[in-house]
Amino acid sequence: MNRRPVKSERRRVNSQQHTDPSERRELKASPQKVSSELLRHRIDRLEKRIEELKAEYQKLDQNAKQLIQSFEPNCEHIAKEAGEEELWSSLVEDRFTRVEANIFFGYVVDILQSLHLRVLEKQPGFASFLPTLSSILRRKLWDTELEATWTSVLSEFGLNESDIKALCAFFVTYCKDAEYYPLIERKKYSLNIKEVLDRAVPSRILHHCLLHLVQLADKESSMMATEQQQVNTASTRNKPRPK
Repeated sequence: MNRRPVKSERRRVNSQQHTDPSERRELKASPQKVSSELLRHRIDRLEKRIEELKAEYQKLDQNAKQLIQSFEPNCEHIAKEAGEEELWSSLVEDRFTRVEANIFFGYVVDILQSLHLRVLEKQPGFASFLPTLSSILRRKLWDTELEATWTSVLSEFGLNESDIKALCAFFVTYCKDAEYYPLIERKKYSLNIKEVLDRAVPSRILHHCLLHLVQLADKESSMMATEQQQVNTASTRNKPRPK
């Protein structure tokens, strides 16, 4: 036999069926609210992790810079020693023919004399106690005025201290046996300077120096020839014509 629901149950059912629409919307939106809060929480965690990574990167970058700075003096010293060892090994091997050695010896002697004379031109008061280039090299170590003049002269010739060391090493190596060829005599030999240096000079520093000296000499010869031509042209124009 079926029973009718009591009044209290009927009221409860009716109340569920007639729930306020705003309450239904709130219940429906609650999962979206939870999802937004979760997304915001994850974004906050991600931003915090990014800040931590930035701080770690900055620390690592600072440590790397300090490490590089601590190694720089050693690297420079090692590179300097390697360059000097390469230079002396190149000179000891002696791959020049006798004529080639004489030719390059002439260029080295000329540039060393030019450097000495140029310093004395800038500092004429030093002439009495700087009779040689070696005296300049010794004195400039403690004479700041002479050191400044020397640096200026090197710049004029496109040279630096490493180049001078290489040229002095070449001079010391060959001064006993090499013969000095003046520029006019050097020009008699049709040498491909670049090919000779590529074959005979493994040292990059010495290779660069010797090639630079030849180029300087060629440039100076060309300028002197141009000036002489201009003088000859001017004298020809000013020469009185025969009546």
